[in-house]
Amino acid sequence: MHPVPAKTLQQILDEAQTLPPHERLRFIREACATDSDLYASAMHELESRQQWFGTDGAVAPESGAEDAAVDLAGERIGPYRIVRSLGRGGMGEVFLAERADEQFQQQVAIKLVRRGLLSRHVQGRLKLERQILATLDHPNIARLFDGGTTADGTPYIVMEYVDGEPIDIYCDSRSLTIEQRLQLFKVICSAVHRAHQNLIVHRDLKPSNILVARAGTPKLLDFGIAKLLDDRQMMHTMAVTQADYRVLTPDHASPEQIRGDPITTASDTYVLGVVLYELLCGCKPFTLKGNRLGELERAICDETPPLPSMVVQAREDAAGIARQRGTTPARLRRELAGDLDNIVLMAMRKEAERRYSSVEQFAADIDRYLQGMPVLARADAWGYRAGKFLARHSLAVGLAAAFLAVLIGFSVTTYLQAQRIAQERDLAQAERARAQIALERAQAVRDFLIDAFQGADPSHARGKEITAREILDQGAARITKELRAQPDLQATLLDTIGSVYLSLDLPAEAQPLIEQGLAVRRQLFGEKHPDVASSLYSLNRVYEKKGDLKTAEALAIDSLAINTQLTGTQSLETAGSLCRLGVIQYAKGELANAQSRLEECLRIRVAQRGPDHEDLTSPLDNLARVAQTRRDFAAAERLEREALRIDLLKRGKDHPQYIRHLHNLATTLHDQGDLDGAEPLYRQTLELYRQVLGPEHSETIEASGNLGRLLEDRGRFDEAQQIYATALAASRKSHPKPHVEVANLLFDLGRLAILRKQYAEAEQRLREALQIYTVTLPPTHGYTDGALTMLGRTLLEMNRAPEAEVILQRALEGWTKEFGTSSPWYSLARAFLGRAWAMQGRYEAAEPALLETYPVLVRAKVDEHHIASVHRWIEELYRSTNRPQQAQAYFKQVQSEDRTVRNP
Repeated sequence: MHPVPAKTLQQILDEAQTLPPHERLRFIREACATDSDLYASAMHELESRQQWFGTDGAVAPESGAEDAAVDLAGERIGPYRIVRSLGRGGMGEVFLAERADEQFQQQVAIKLVRRGLLSRHVQGRLKLERQILATLDHPNIARLFDGGTTADGTPYIVMEYVDGEPIDIYCDSRSLTIEQRLQLFKVICSAVHRAHQNLIVHRDLKPSNILVARAGTPKLLDFGIAKLLDDRQMMHTMAVTQADYRVLTPDHASPEQIRGDPITTASDTYVLGVVLYELLCGCKPFTLKGNRLGELERAICDETPPLPSMVVQAREDAAGIARQRGTTPARLRRELAGDLDNIVLMAMRKEAERRYSSVEQFAADIDRYLQGMPVLARADAWGYRAGKFLARHSLAVGLAAAFLAVLIGFSVTTYLQAQRIAQERDLAQAERARAQIALERAQAVRDFLIDAFQGADPSHARGKEITAREILDQGAARITKELRAQPDLQATLLDTIGSVYLSLDLPAEAQPLIEQGLAVRRQLFGEKHPDVASSLYSLNRVYEKKGDLKTAEALAIDSLAINTQLTGTQSLETAGSLCRLGVIQYAKGELANAQSRLEECLRIRVAQRGPDHEDLTSPLDNLARVAQTRRDFAAAERLEREALRIDLLKRGKDHPQYIRHLHNLATTLHDQGDLDGAEPLYRQTLELYRQVLGPEHSETIEASGNLGRLLEDRGRFDEAQQIYATALAASRKSHPKPHVEVANLLFDLGRLAILRKQYAEAEQRLREALQIYTVTLPPTHGYTDGALTMLGRTLLEMNRAPEAEVILQRALEGWTKEFGTSSPWYSLARAFLGRAWAMQGRYEAAEPALLETYPVLVRAKVDEHHIASVHRWIEELYRSTNRPQQAQAYFKQVQSEDRTVRNP
């Protein structure tokens, strides 16, 4: 292709769009040969257009000409008012906005998809960015606050507004020293490492995306073109059908980005090296030569950049560069020469496998430099190690040498120095051996993960959609075969993949992996080791999911004992074990024990983490469930709202924990009779669960059941029946063996059948639920007692009073052991028993049972249907005993006492 004359951005894009996809990049490089800014803009625009142009280059029906810039200042988006534009890119524009609903003062940054670009792909890109930000919780990553769509359907996300400067400008304007710049850079490495831990590659690291606030806190921004290596957090199918389009800033791109090779975390390591290069010596490692972008790309892929120390020496403005670093040119060159030159060049090696194995290792090498320790980026020469030793202990060595020279003489001094240097060399070699082991371990983990996800690469997938489940299955099979020689690593990955299976609600698949990992760890470390406690923690979650609470509790107790012995009673590890045990004991109905464990967990975490840490939400939520079961709704609502406040601050609305706590708040409102408040929360919860966890996940099914219960309470029986039946089918599919979740839905259907007066169906459903409860729960449990109570009521309606009496006596025994005789559930069962006695003519026993329980049921606001039935039974009892006038007096007395209780 011949060079083209200079054209406008719009002309270049229009012509590029008419070309076959494989010729577009080459055309743009030729057209923008003398203008790197134009090239960057063209690449961003082409990437954006790729979202709404078809593969043949034709414009989709909803697209049109590029929308002109519109001044949105003063417009409302949700609770925010636009102040001004902060910047505009290919896909959208970022605005400064402020809170406009007078709830509190807050400035935020709002990214808004440009109007007119509303294809599914563009919305998907913004949704992906929102999901990535919601996943990342780090003080040095700009946080996600909210997201949604405007009135005209334009998607947006609301992020933390960082009022700061790009990191290079910040450092230069304040004349930060090299050490200060390195300390700041380490913080950025920590933020990038957090993204990599979540298998997210930023892909657009550059100074303008790293802002430093006035207080000196750096923030990592703009995950708009970040790449997800794993979709575990989204729980969606991973579909990769074509290579990612290369959207990049040329002078901040890695060789693999230039070549279009698969992108890994090593690409971010390279670009961080470029950023550090600029911070150290004040210029980029590569620049345009001959006004050709192709030359720049060739240099990035093939040439070794000059050493930062040599660049400083050769620059005409060396004095100014040094002054911005608080030093002189000569001192700056000496400071950069050696370790810092090698650290930067190791991060920027052309071959990804020869760079630092992780950003964490990159930062650790900088930390070793700052402490005067040997760095991995330097050859392990004897003189180098000795020099480091002498630099760290210069005063002691100098004094010792002078003293020995006086007493013994030069020869003895030399001998002793040689001995000390030899010892230091041995220590350094041991240190290097440990570092090498850590390096090999990190490399092995990285290689395994890259290989596991490589199946999703288009060259391997060949157009097939690869799901997260398939990747996990393949990875689990490979661990057992390929990592036998590395049992410690094998155990770690077995436990990790097992935990992911659990998050996908697949305990049967998780169990063998976690058990195998536990066996390996016991063989390696014995019974008392933190890794063994971690495996026991994972395994008790498996048994809880399966409904085997007895085994789950035993494993949780073992894990707690190990952590308490090894880390102390006030450690975070102990707190985690306490919380886990409390959850299991709550499931068993042991409310006092559960509350004690959960309160202790919360106390430790507040002391260790502070009042707003995300680790607090789990014990808060579980304590709310305990309070709700005890019908202390005010406490339950307060605890749930506190958990949601922290969730919204730290996690965002798309996180499973936020959805879980929103669901529990809905059940709290429901149980205290606020049906209008509970229904929209149930529906919001159910929609979020279906999107994030899928329709067959246990939490989605539980939310379905609770929505059905609310519809039942509102008399919308047909809707409730449909929801229960759909949820039951999904639950049976997920749990082929007896499971509490299936029994709960059978109980719901049985209770609904009573209301619909379909008593034969009610009996069948309730007896089936009782069979499952019997084999999955302890002998006395609230679920079992509830099913017995409803079965007794059913038998009463079928005129089988003697059978009902036996069943209800069992229920009363259970309620008494669980909650005592003051519980409304005890009163309900006793009222039903009173009816059974009345039906058999035993009025002397029936009368106190009915009269004493009715006021309790009224005050507790138990189901109106049951209250109405007990009311009717009392009237029938007085008529049967020829005292009809006493019924009216009794109910008047109850009404008066109820008013006195409510208005003392």
